[in-house]
Amino acid sequence: MIAPRNEQIDPGTQDRVKRNIHRIQNLPALSNVVSRIVSLADDPKVSGEQVAEIVGRDQAMVTAILRIVNSPFYGLNRRVSSINHAIVLLGYRTIRNIALSTTLVNSLAPGGAFDRRRFWTHAVCTAAASKFCARRLRDTDAEEAFLAGLIHDMGCVIFSHYFDEEFGVALRLSTEQGIPLPEAELSVFGLDHAEAGALVARKWNFPPAVAEAIAAHHDPQKALRTSQLAACVHLANVLTDVSEIRCDWPGKAEREPTSALERIDPEMRALFRLDASSLAKLQAELEAELEKAHSFLDALNV
Repeated sequence: MIAPRNEQIDPGTQDRVKRNIHRIQNLPALSNVVSRIVSLADDPKVSGEQVAEIVGRDQAMVTAILRIVNSPFYGLNRRVSSINHAIVLLGYRTIRNIALSTTLVNSLAPGGAFDRRRFWTHAVCTAAASKFCARRLRDTDAEEAFLAGLIHDMGCVIFSHYFDEEFGVALRLSTEQGIPLPEAELSVFGLDHAEAGALVARKWNFPPAVAEAIAAHHDPQKALRTSQLAACVHLANVLTDVSEIRCDWPGKAEREPTSALERIDPEMRALFRLDASSLAKLQAELEAELEKAHSFLDALNV
């Protein structure tokens, strides 16, 4: 899809954008505390005391994590008052995801045409749905699925922050011509937000499978070839789009006038064993999870 004549991009724009995205020079680095938590989360030798000691270096983060841990999203029976206890109950990876959530929401707010609350609502709902889908598959880490779902649209944040004018053109192309946003982005930038988001995930040293899931979240066939984790994020993105709970954000193309089942790739349906009946049951169960996701958002002070 080529940009209309009056919206034509300067010939050097695509090269400049691709060069800058690949360099990732201007992106904020994760804090030392969060970077250390990310690196420790996959270390089988790490102890809860080590993680708690690192988190304890940032009292604002301690407060934020405990606020989320005690929210209805996790449904714990009693109040948790220490990071050590939170780690025992929920595990290292859950604490990593909460720490990342608080950091990203506070340091990377989408700009331009984006509504901050709606963007993060979609992100958190997709994270919750990804985790929910992962639990239906064997050998798929539910916490990795939450992480990948949470940051699956991070490329849009990067575009809106650092290339706001060009991203505005892509948004208009998507809206006015009724084409998917990734297709519009490709015509303007030479890459879409999924590829840009995967580059960010690699810069931040997230697990390779998480970066792959982000790259594939709009392409079901690519997701199936990449991993079950990628398939979970793709399916979660579709399910949140068609959810009765408002989980979308400005700039997304209008929903297709088809059923949720028709929007899911046939091979994806086979992987998750979905037919009309089982999908309806899955969606009903997911609605409850997405309702809880709003308590996660409230605890993040979005």
